[in-house]
Amino acid sequence: MLTGAGMHPPHSLPTALRHTEAFWMQAGIAIAHHPLAVLLCAVVPAAERGYVLLRGRYLGRGQLALLEFVVTVWRVLLCGVAVWIACSGREWQELSARVGAMTAWQVAIAGFAAYVAHHLRIVLWELAIYLLTFLLAARMIAWIVEAIAHTNAWLREPRHRTAVVSVLHNLILVPVAVVYAVEMARPVFR
Repeated sequence: MLTGAGMHPPHSLPTALRHTEAFWMQAGIAIAHHPLAVLLCAVVPAAERGYVLLRGRYLGRGQLALLEFVVTVWRVLLCGVAVWIACSGREWQELSARVGAMTAWQVAIAGFAAYVAHHLRIVLWELAIYLLTFLLAARMIAWIVEAIAHTNAWLREPRHRTAVVSVLHNLILVPVAVVYAVEMARPVFR
């Protein structure tokens, strides 16, 4: 038997559900305070995905590589913006002051490991809920596009439906998922 096995909280699922509710509230508030920043960060990858899916077979390898590079850089910006909108002014100043110091990264990683080790069951439940929520949301977007396709001639072509679903995923789900993940990680760095 593992030593310390009884140290886990007895009701990790209810705790994870309470944390998940708080994460959704915090993510919603953060997005509501900065909707333009979230939209601007999401629009470039969404447009790129739609463009590549609609015109991809006509693009050369160099053009595709350049587009993927631009989107990768843009998504790094999205992660930075997600951290910025999730943090209060004081938290942002503390975080930006600590980022440059190598010892701060070591302390943050050690704190993260200790947090995950101490709250493993809760963190696993939170991640499972996170994954299921976004898989369900992605499926709902696909169902909505399928329903609209019955009334729209352009969407009847599978390639167009795939492009629209991808654009909506990148425009809605990716920013929300990134902000939500930042909110989940936020207690670790306190």
